[in-house]
Amino acid sequence: MWIRAMTDLGPTRIRVQTICAYQFIEKHENEAEVLLIYTADNTLFEIHENVSGLLELLDSTFESEFIN
Repeated sequence: MWIRAMTDLGPTRIRVQTICAYQFIEKHENEAEVLLIYTADNTLFEIHENVSGLLELLDSTFESEFIN
């Protein structure tokens, strides 16, 4: 499964199976929400668009893996 994300360099696709960790940074006064995604090859993606949608997708994907 792949997710499509908009990064500073433009649109990219990230394979969900390569994600090692992700971190949601909440919105503060003049800042936007940010989703950081770390992959197995030590790549860091900083995502600013559709953060809530991607966070829900990742949470549901990894939650089902932890339950099984």
